Amino acid sequence: MNKIHIITTGGTISAQKNQHNLSEPGKISAEKLTAAIEIPENCSLFYYHAAAIDSSLMSFDILLDIAAYLKKVLTCPDTLGAVITHGTDTLEESAYFLSLCCPNNKPVIVTGSQRGSEETGTDAFANLQDALRAVSALCGQDIGVAVLFNQALYMPKYVHKNHTHFLHAFTAPYYGMLGTVDGKHVHIPQKPNFFELYEPIQPVPEIDIYKASLGCMGDALQFYVQNGYRAVVIEAFGRGNVTARLAENIRKLTASGCLAVICSDCANGSVLPCYDFEGGLGKLIEYGAIPAFDYSAKKARIKLAVLLAAGIGDKEKITAAFLK
Repeated sequence: MNKIHIITTGGTISAQKNQHNLSEPGKISAEKLTAAIEIPENCSLFYYHAAAIDSSLMSFDILLDIAAYLKKVLTCPDTLGAVITHGTDTLEESAYFLSLCCPNNKPVIVTGSQRGSEETGTDAFANLQDALRAVSALCGQDIGVAVLFNQALYMPKYVHKNHTHFLHAFTAPYYGMLGTVDGKHVHIPQKPNFFELYEPIQPVPEIDIYKASLGCMGDALQFYVQNGYRAVVIEAFGRGNVTARLAENIRKLTASGCLAVICSDCANGSVLPCYDFEGGLGKLIEYGAIPAFDYSAKKARIKLAVLLAAGIGDKEKITAAFLK
């Protein structure tokens, strides 16, 4: 019989209301949730409880544990793939991390819910049901890690949570969905055209995000210099431009040996050195900053963390990796 592995981390999909009418993640088991839905034919479920937390508490240590588990079980011939249940706050970051660290030979579907399983109109059962169907249907189709929410499948690099409480909480600006799950029919009109796989061999380094805003100074970047951070992601304006004061602080940051990766605060499009002024991306590149092409700040941070943990510290190699 074919195996589908269910990896649980907590989140709203596992939450239960307490005496204060507030949700506590990790109180409802995946075994209880799957008992209420249809299991794909000729499949058996195996459970791995990695965590029982709100996803705002997700850590790289937990993700590395999940990656190690997936590497082990995805090599088994009778394994179709895996489903990971996860809270929505950091779901897109965890999915992208796992997409960079896990083999892509079998589908790994990351899902969750906006409403707990005991709430009226819950999406917990529907999302879990669709995730199982996606694993069963997509085995052998080179999908790798994907996010499933509200019947839509997304590539982890581009998926983004765009609403705090709507059931259709996730989208993929610019590039759109990979496909849909409509009842028992799984339709995939597009697939990733390549996969990246890295092996973390070092602890994941400290990396933070600094967001540019009108008139911002960037003096806070000196904190990262003083505390030995390996890298900082700068979420710049538009095509990768910043204020003159922030540009000067980025120069000091890179001069200290800390990497500075520049991405855009826009939901769509890429950074490019288009303007010649003291805060333009061209000037930042002269200072040693790395342009992140079309990566969002969150995904750029995850990519950089994985690269550095894999022992890839050369600036040219990191720059080339952000063109993928």
